Amino acid sequence: MELAGLSLVVAAYFLFALISGRLEHLPVTAPMVFVALGYFVGPAGLNVANVNPGQGFLHIIAEITLVLLLFTDAARIKLAAVRNDHNLPVRMLVMGLIMTIALGTLVGFWVLPGLGIWELALLAALLAPTDAALGQAVVSNPAVPVRVRQAINIESGLNDGIALPAVLVFAALASASGGGADAGEWARFALLQVTLGPIVGVAIGYVGARLIDTAATRHWADESYQGMAILALAGLCYLVAETVGGNGFIAAFIGGMTFGNSIKNKCDFLFEFMETEGQLLMLITFMVFGTALLPEAVAHFQPVYLLYAVLSLTVIRMVRMMAELSGLP
Repeated sequence: MELAGLSLVVAAYFLFALISGRLEHLPVTAPMVFVALGYFVGPAGLNVANVNPGQGFLHIIAEITLVLLLFTDAARIKLAAVRNDHNLPVRMLVMGLIMTIALGTLVGFWVLPGLGIWELALLAALLAPTDAALGQAVVSNPAVPVRVRQAINIESGLNDGIALPAVLVFAALASASGGGADAGEWARFALLQVTLGPIVGVAIGYVGARLIDTAATRHWADESYQGMAILALAGLCYLVAETVGGNGFIAAFIGGMTFGNSIKNKCDFLFEFMETEGQLLMLITFMVFGTALLPEAVAHFQPVYLLYAVLSLTVIRMVRMMAELSGLP
């Protein structure tokens, strides 16, 4: 990125910080603003920031950001409160995801008739999970009831892992229908992903909490370095899970939840991180997406894609939410 482009981006971050409070009352989120900013400074706009979509560092930035957000978000979930009111998150994770995939597949027959049934099911499964970063404004807003915030936070962290087997199975079936790889290999891969990931997360989250508690109680660790240790635990959950064949993102979320409910010392660093470094990483990721990937998506745009996206993000989710909430007090 040229110095002029970098200066423009940094100035945009500064200006956004100045008016962020006013934007909270508008239907415009920070990710939307920075995706638009990335598109504006990229090749499709001023062309002062050029990022190659094939560059590995894009994936690294996105993965680091998601791992840290999943870990820190999950660490704020209080399992005692969830146990007292578990109906809503369970409905959202089980019934809600199944309904979203089923409705997305049915709508696809009408909107995207050129795709086969397994390809439509795969697309619906990919779009079914909510995004932890995009939901951050909701789960941190005190105006939203705690019960709803907890349920959304749990779903946004676990739905990727729960939807993963469906994604892999549908991918295998779509591939097999076209003469692709053995579906059994995909099934074994999915099983390892959703079992080893949680195991690694629980182990690292619990042991990490105990070690940090011991170090803090005996005054072995400086308070500022305790924060660094917490971030290192998030990365360790991801890396170890991926090494043994599990899902690193599931491990990061489960590890954060285990850590947050096992640690005895105060973890103010987690909340401070979410307010500063976590927000910055998230917005950088969305800006890079707008610069590198959005122009390519625009070049292949068709109206039916927009129609399907709108239906997936609005009507389908409204229908599933009505079903999830029916009968609850």
